[in-house]
Amino acid sequence: MIRIFLILMITVFSPLSAQNWQRVETKHFDIYFEGKWEIPSFSMEMERIYNLMNLNLSYFAPWMSKEKTSIYIYSRYDTYIKGEFKPPEWSKGLALFEKKTIVVYNSDKQDSLIPTITHELTHLYFESYFRQKSKKPPLWLNEGLAVYMEDLSSKSNEGEWYRALKYSPKKVYMKFDVFFDTELNSLKDDKDIANWYLEAYGIVKYLYSPSRKIIFYRFCSDILKGKKLEKALWNNYRINNLKSFEKKWFYWLDSEIINHDGKNDSFEFKPFKTIEFTTH
Repeated sequence: MIRIFLILMITVFSPLSAQNWQRVETKHFDIYFEGKWEIPSFSMEMERIYNLMNLNLSYFAPWMSKEKTSIYIYSRYDTYIKGEFKPPEWSKGLALFEKKTIVVYNSDKQDSLIPTITHELTHLYFESYFRQKSKKPPLWLNEGLAVYMEDLSSKSNEGEWYRALKYSPKKVYMKFDVFFDTELNSLKDDKDIANWYLEAYGIVKYLYSPSRKIIFYRFCSDILKGKKLEKALWNNYRINNLKSFEKKWFYWLDSEIINHDGKNDSFEFKPFKTIEFTTH
């Protein structure tokens, strides 16, 4: 089946300032490039990401098929930081729920823009489900799902996060009773922060397999209703406590994910220095 995408390019003014933006319109996105530049084939790539989002997150954001999302892409970091959206200096991306908008900047790393956009779109769509009751999802669930979707956006057989899960030693992970009680901002060491994200990703990957989409949605619905984590786990996965959850997760990790063939033993997960995404 051949899909025909409507692409419209015009020079517009940002609704927030008199700054010139190059606008590219697709079926599901209004994309704004700062200045007079654009990324070749970016519209087609974004519709690929939309299909990925729609397949995996439409339960949480049914509006995504009816309402367009705006994406502002600054040409570089300094104009992003000084721009009208006022993002934190440490951030790579920003999600604005009331405006159905995400804001990012183009970096020297050509492969980082699509994962960053995917990460922010996941926050936008997933958190909108919780915002309907003026709530926020647990941070581990929110970030774990965003990283999970970020990894799915990769065109390679194994995304960076999956490779990290596959080759990292089990000793890097916290016990579950500690992990679920840990405040991310209490972690100061770069590796501890990176491993927290990795564990959150791994837990979501376990809970959200292709065959468990509806179960995962019901689990999140229980969390939205205010049910405790252990109650939501029992209702939907028949896991009765965190100790049992930890045991099942490590068994899954060891039997289905972790590399045991002796190759890539020198693999090292490169941590990042800060939390790089934010939402408003």
